[in-house]
Amino acid sequence: LFDKLMNVEDKLDRLLVLQEQSVDTTVHPPLKPEYLDIIDVSKILKVEQKTIYNWVWAGKIPYLKANGRLLFLRKEIDEMVRKREGW
Repeated sequence: LFDKLMNVEDKLDRLLVLQEQSVDTTVHPPLKPEYLDIIDVSKILKVEQKTIYNWVWAGKIPYLKANGRLLFLRKEIDEMVRKREGW
């Protein structure tokens, strides 16, 4: 039983090494101009990405989810900027 456990542990260690070595080959198609990703939104609103995630979770910012990605409508983000700047 101990030998089998050690064998499983060795296999898990090898899998972890392979996982660390793997490269993310996910291809994300370019966004249409009316959509922004979380990186763009954090730059526009001048806040950390973590803050955007917190706002999404709290329902403070409108978003869409497509293929596991958070997307934001540019017009809604522009409106948030105008409100923050007091326009």
